[in-house]
Order: sequence, then C-alpha cells, then structure tokens
Amino acid sequence: MLIDLLFAVIFLSIPSALITGYIAHMNNRSLKRWMLFGFCVPFVAIFVVMVVTYRDQKRAGNQPDVDA
Repeated sequence: MLIDLLFAVIFLSIPSALITGYIAHMNNRSLKRWMLFGFCVPFVAIFVVMVVTYRDQKRAGNQPDVDA
C-alpha cells in the first residue's frame, strides 16, 4: 500500500506538477499555485492550464489597438 502511494507521488504527481508549473510560468501565471494544482490533480491540471492560457491568448488577440 505504501509502495503504491509512493509510486503515485513520484511518477504521477511530481511530473504533472512540473509540467503544469512550466506551462503556467511561460504564460505569466503563478508558478507555485499552478504547481500545487498540478500536484493535487495530476494530468487534469495540464489540460486546465492549457485551456486557460489558450483563452488568455485568444482574448489578448481580440483587443483593439489603443495606439492607432
């Protein structure tokens, strides 16, 4: 039982937290908050951060120019 929990933490949660944090950090999001989310909800958080950053980029692309 302890081996299974250790496996889940090492091979699922930690890589998921690192990937989620990396994606969030590259898109100017909070690294620690997204890493914690990625650790608690492995692999689901990766898709969530991808959707959030996609929506932010899409929203930023639809902004009118204030200089023109």
